[in-house]
Amino acid sequence: MENNEPFKFEFSLETLNHLGRGLYRSFATVIAEAISNSWDAEATQVLVTIEKDKLLIEDNGKGMNNEDFRYKFLKVGYSRRLDPENRSKRVVIGRKGIGKLAMLSISNKVTILSKKKGSQITGGIVNNTDLDKEIKKDGKYELEKLSGNDLKAFNRRSGTRIIFEGLKTRQNKTEIIRKYIATQFNFMFSIKKADKFEIKVDGTKISRKDLKDLHDNTQFVWFLGEEDEERKSSYENLAKHKVIKDASFTFEQKKIEIKGFIASVKHPRHLLLRGSSEEFKASINLFCNGRLRQENLFQEITSKMLAEEYLYGEVHVDGLEDEQNDRFTSSREGIIKDDPLYQKFLTELRKIQRIIMDDWTPWRNAENDEGDIDMDKRPAYEVRMENSRNRRAKDFQKKIDETISNRKLRNSLKEKLKALSYKNTLVYQDLFILENMFREYIRICKIDESDLNEANSDEEKEIVDIIKRIRNERKQAEERHALKGKIVQNESYLNYLFLFHLGEIIDLKILKSHDTKKRFRKSMELDTKEIDPIRNPIMHTNEVTEDVFKWNKIKNVIDYIERLKDKAKKKSK
Repeated sequence: MENNEPFKFEFSLETLNHLGRGLYRSFATVIAEAISNSWDAEATQVLVTIEKDKLLIEDNGKGMNNEDFRYKFLKVGYSRRLDPENRSKRVVIGRKGIGKLAMLSISNKVTILSKKKGSQITGGIVNNTDLDKEIKKDGKYELEKLSGNDLKAFNRRSGTRIIFEGLKTRQNKTEIIRKYIATQFNFMFSIKKADKFEIKVDGTKISRKDLKDLHDNTQFVWFLGEEDEERKSSYENLAKHKVIKDASFTFEQKKIEIKGFIASVKHPRHLLLRGSSEEFKASINLFCNGRLRQENLFQEITSKMLAEEYLYGEVHVDGLEDEQNDRFTSSREGIIKDDPLYQKFLTELRKIQRIIMDDWTPWRNAENDEGDIDMDKRPAYEVRMENSRNRRAKDFQKKIDETISNRKLRNSLKEKLKALSYKNTLVYQDLFILENMFREYIRICKIDESDLNEANSDEEKEIVDIIKRIRNERKQAEERHALKGKIVQNESYLNYLFLFHLGEIIDLKILKSHDTKKRFRKSMELDTKEIDPIRNPIMHTNEVTEDVFKWNKIKNVIDYIERLKDKAKKKSK
């Protein structure tokens, strides 16, 4: 006989497996989900206790009675936002009613106890081993009843306690959990006075102090919409800040506000929560109504610019949530990418990104830190010299601080070496590069010492004599120095020549400039003749004049190198 019952959806226990165990990434994120539930339950306090093989999360929220537990908590997909009893002035974080399944992912046994004012304690025990068996045979599962000891130990007027036993996932260190919670729920630090919400981990309250490492290393901040004085005051080493006031947009005649902040640290390593792995790295995250909705937001609009490696922050866009459209995936952090409103938001976010990228390099330069050379409007050689100067100055200062205890000597030496690092080392660096590039160019062009021994000009004969003289001096030095033996690893006649004579070899043997009348020559020799006299004073750390430092022939050494490389390529072909 034909069954005339209406067709209806049936859901397997396997759904719990996918939604619960596959949804959350770590021990800390499961704790964060439980805290979100406590916030939605109007709790003012959440206590997190971590033991070797046990986790306890307890709040003083409005709790549940039997009916709530059966038809709301145990109903997968029940949204608290649809609860007619929800009269809280708080913006509810939960939406899909599946976050509670997080408890299935980290332990063998989960005990839930809850009490609503005027009602008896309710709850039950989930034994994940038994649940696994039912999942495999696609059966049904009934929660175990609470024990007398559990009931006796729970003496709150209202609230919920969840006990995780037989933890089966790697526990994060308490310090990391505290920092992670502080980053995920830092809205509680500026909560309205009429409300209260505090989280304690192992008896100690989560506070701004848990973000001290990150805040102390924050260098710049861009506020979105309006300045946050309280947040600004928490950055003790803040060098510069800006308010990006035009941080809203219109979608379907509705104004959508973008609020929050984006900050930059001194070094990318400062984004890692100290003591953690890459798993807990501060990034730019999207929040809607206090709930994390998308991590690494700039990945959506990445410009591949250096500044992105230094940034973290919170972008709050409550307008992305409405009752008509669900733009979010079932995971705790995810958003449907092709949603028109989200795409419109990303367009506005790119404008904010451009402002930050334009500011970042000049701000870094003002602090004597390296910026993004591709975003620097100055000539490349100036940027290169500036970056080198800043690095060397810092290296000098650090080394002096570590090795010299006499304060007067230390300060005097810092001033002296500051001048040298700003001038001599930069010029010497360019001379060093140029001289060795000349040597390499000659090697590539296969000019051997024997080619010079067939001297056809007075210049070549002079070079041969210099090689013989310096080679002989080097040999005598090797016989007399304390270690006895070779000083230079790779023997080459080019190692006995300096800038001027290397330039002459290039002229005579490669560019063939001697075949041209002198007044028409544009030779390396003419340049090296001018540059060579600077070499020895620089190497002997005499302070050079400003004229030398600003001299175009020194500043444009890199141009010589590029020209030589081009010529060498043509020659090798």
